[in-house]
Amino acid sequence: MLWLIGILIFFILLIVGLSVLKRPKKEKYTELYIKGLEAIADGKTDEAIDKLRDVIDKEPSNTGAYLYLGDLMREKGEISKAMMIHKNLSVNPSLSDEEKKKVKETLAKDYFETKEFKKAVSLYESLYKREPKNRKLSMVLLNLYEKLNDWDKAYNIARKIYTRGKDLANYATFMASHLINEDPKKAERYLSIGQKEDISYAHYLYGKLLISEGKEKSGIEYLKKSISLEPDRASAYLPELFEYMFKSGEFSVLEPYLKSLFEENSDNWNILNSYVSMLKKKGEVGKAEKILDESVHGFDLKNPCILSSIALAYNGINTDKAFEYLSAMQKIFQQNEVFECTECKNEVKEFSWKCPYCSSFGSLYPVRY
Repeated sequence: MLWLIGILIFFILLIVGLSVLKRPKKEKYTELYIKGLEAIADGKTDEAIDKLRDVIDKEPSNTGAYLYLGDLMREKGEISKAMMIHKNLSVNPSLSDEEKKKVKETLAKDYFETKEFKKAVSLYESLYKREPKNRKLSMVLLNLYEKLNDWDKAYNIARKIYTRGKDLANYATFMASHLINEDPKKAERYLSIGQKEDISYAHYLYGKLLISEGKEKSGIEYLKKSISLEPDRASAYLPELFEYMFKSGEFSVLEPYLKSLFEENSDNWNILNSYVSMLKKKGEVGKAEKILDESVHGFDLKNPCILSSIALAYNGINTDKAFEYLSAMQKIFQQNEVFECTECKNEVKEFSWKCPYCSSFGSLYPVRY
């Protein structure tokens, strides 16, 4: 009986001894891997690559080391090496499900980097099937479908991302802007989604579409609607309206429309400027000058951009007034002198021989705004 107990004790001690002998070796490799991760965190890419290679030599089963090494190669621009590492890893039969997922994600990033979007989509779609509520995956897929011009799939994903009606309507309008030339019918279908939510750009695009189909009067009405919905975008929408109304000779319609639009939005410089431009184009210079004289004082005359715009509006109407506003703009520039550091690019209002941000000497030079 005693000899049995002795043998049992011997085997217990043997197992404990072996585990103790193995433990330092395991800790050594783990420590090396941690140092590799620390080098990544510190931005020491080359050092991290060297350490991760050492880890792989000593721990060939360390999947994380392969993944990080491949990712660092991609970041360095050595995409072929990154892909080779990740592809070899993808055929490893001993990977866990979680490791397979990570390999797919990183390989998909490789394909994205090389613009092999179809291959990237295939991998992201398989990942998305497992996690259909993963917003990050959804956004990546949406981006890929856009690059491939697969707008129907893009819209199906967008419906899950943009749950608010207005957001989805904006996305549908964005899609239509890409489809309007190659597939007008499909574009019209998506524009209708934007129009239901009164997205101004949707009405604008639909107006352009109608005009291109020879339905000028209806198209012009939609252009007008887009401006009335969002007057702040008048500078983008009005030129199109001008073009078609001038072509059709509808000065009599355009002038009262712009006058009414400005009366409703008297603080909108773009609308006033468009109104004045139209009068100048018609040759009604005196009327344009009178409207400018009556209206410009309602704007911020301490804003150099506004002053510059007013000067341009007076150009061709009254040269003296144009110079008057240009001079006012120049004075504001002179009054708002600041100094920029040539080393750190920070700005200060008062000159100093030493930059208060980076402590460089003699690096501050005047910049006028």
